[in-house]
Amino acid sequence: MSVTLAAYQPSQLPALVLFLNRVLAGHRHWTPISEADFRERVLDQPAFDSHGLIVAWAGDVVVGGVHALKPPSGVSYASCAPGHQIVWLAVTPQYRQQQVGSRLLMAAEDYLRACPVYFAGQSAPLYGIIEKLWAPWYGSTERMGVSAIHAAGWIEWLLRRGYTAVNPGDVSLAALLHERERPGDPGLAQHGLRLVPINQHAPWTGAEPVYRLRRWGTNGGRPYQGLVVADDGAAVGSAVWYPFARWRPAALAWIGLERRYRGLRFGSYLLDRALAEMAHGGYTAVEVHAHTRENPEAVAMFRHRGFEVIDYWVNLAKT
Repeated sequence: MSVTLAAYQPSQLPALVLFLNRVLAGHRHWTPISEADFRERVLDQPAFDSHGLIVAWAGDVVVGGVHALKPPSGVSYASCAPGHQIVWLAVTPQYRQQQVGSRLLMAAEDYLRACPVYFAGQSAPLYGIIEKLWAPWYGSTERMGVSAIHAAGWIEWLLRRGYTAVNPGDVSLAALLHERERPGDPGLAQHGLRLVPINQHAPWTGAEPVYRLRRWGTNGGRPYQGLVVADDGAAVGSAVWYPFARWRPAALAWIGLERRYRGLRFGSYLLDRALAEMAHGGYTAVEVHAHTRENPEAVAMFRHRGFEVIDYWVNLAKT
């Protein structure tokens, strides 16, 4: 049967969700999605353009799809590096030897009409935690991605089509949370600092020169927790986590401390306290997305606390 490509239409939502639940099953951390979930997380977001969501049809059945995104504008995306993105491309197995994937890739590139094109890039919206703190449908704690361990054939396919690996060093690390005790305060008050717990019911409302705390806000009612290191009414450090997958791990979405407070054991204290709060909250494990080259100090801090690399994520680009 011949395959036709067309931009997404609202009436096609049930068929598209059925396709995604079938073709993406088995990916790391994949959880079946509903039509309401796809609508909330993708269709209703300001970065969505239906022309970039291209669907492959064999009769009335979806057999493939690709989603390409142009650089979004607006406050929600101010912290995202601009770039043309292809976030995902998938084809039903029986159609993978019929050039459907190649046609979808070319259609996505024609829609973008710009270089470089990033495939599963670090700052792609809609399918990660840029809009809200919710677990990506598969991949790491921050975004859907291409795994060097589980998707070697997929990477080779893209390399043959002009993509190259860029910015290596993205990893997922995980650790168990058994017997994590709350650490002693290293002297925050002596520096005019205090520790403030936050969550979706009591979000941070003070100043934040660096972090995403106010953007996450109530998170649409979805649960998260965090600790803010506050200097009067300003956040100078924070750690934020949220429920990740069905087997009860937490995802550490963010941890950071302003440089002027480093070297005082405050960063270590913030991480240890966050891990202890996760453990006391009933989480059995924690996972984090990190970059070994961009944040070697953070990765070393994680490793010192028993974190181990469990996956490597490949960033690709076509110039």
